Amino acid sequence: MKKKLNIFCACVIAAFLLSVSGNVYMVAKLFINGIEIGLKAAQGEIVDVPQYKTVHVLPTDLTETAGTVTNLKDGKQLAIKPMTALIEYPYTNISLGISVLQGFIGFIVLVGFIYVVVYFGKLIIHINRNIVFDWINVKHLRRIGWSMVGMCVLGYISIWISNHQFAQAIELAGSEFNTLMAFSDSTLILGFIALLAAEIFALGLRLKEENDLTI
Repeated sequence: MKKKLNIFCACVIAAFLLSVSGNVYMVAKLFINGIEIGLKAAQGEIVDVPQYKTVHVLPTDLTETAGTVTNLKDGKQLAIKPMTALIEYPYTNISLGISVLQGFIGFIVLVGFIYVVVYFGKLIIHINRNIVFDWINVKHLRRIGWSMVGMCVLGYISIWISNHQFAQAIELAGSEFNTLMAFSDSTLILGFIALLAAEIFALGLRLKEENDLTI
């Protein structure tokens, strides 16, 4: 029984890691690129680094070309309608406060990710020690759930800020800025599933305590 439970727990962790792997990969690439730029600057080479921001867009007209990519097979240009993309911000006078806020949000989301992994690990350890229907597990599930919901909300705020900045600066052909795509991330639903499981555990524990008092 425990073996099957551990397999499912491992699958949940794997699914969660996969759901955030794209963001983690992008952060790692940015970190590596930052080191490379720093080394070049130390050697006296000045590198002009464009300011990219993540935006979510939805097509308004599928017949209109929003952008193109090059087909390396034949050199032809193919139409593309990105829904989530990194776009260079056209202005250099970016608000320092906004940049700091988005950086802080990214840091909090990273901390929240570590927090979730740690408490999910604690939950698995308790279950393997036959501590299943216990208030400590309810507390762990609630922390996991609210952390994941918070991560999704903060990520949405960051995307909304980027979309708002771009909407003031540029206009896209055949597409419009839209934040609905941010909710396609599985983090929000996983968070509410964890909260639902916590309340089911809590309800079972309350019923058990009432029955014990009745007896």
